[in-house]
Amino acid sequence: MRLKEGVNLVAFIRKVKECKGDVFLQTKEGDHLNLKSALSQYIFVVLAEQSELLRNGEVVCSDEDKGRLSEFLE
Repeated sequence: MRLKEGVNLVAFIRKVKECKGDVFLQTKEGDHLNLKSALSQYIFVVLAEQSELLRNGEVVCSDEDKGRLSEFLE
């Protein structure tokens, strides 16, 4: 699943912290950022400056956590 365009990144990261399992951003290049990691969250926010990278990335998480994040995902 992809992030919606113009998503509030702070609200998204807060919601990721509520997830039971890990939440990853998988880039087109094959990188996996664990969005529960503070370092990965920093990289994620920097990537937001280059919206094409975020649009091409996919959010990967459990089905249960997809429900928690659904307002942010397409």
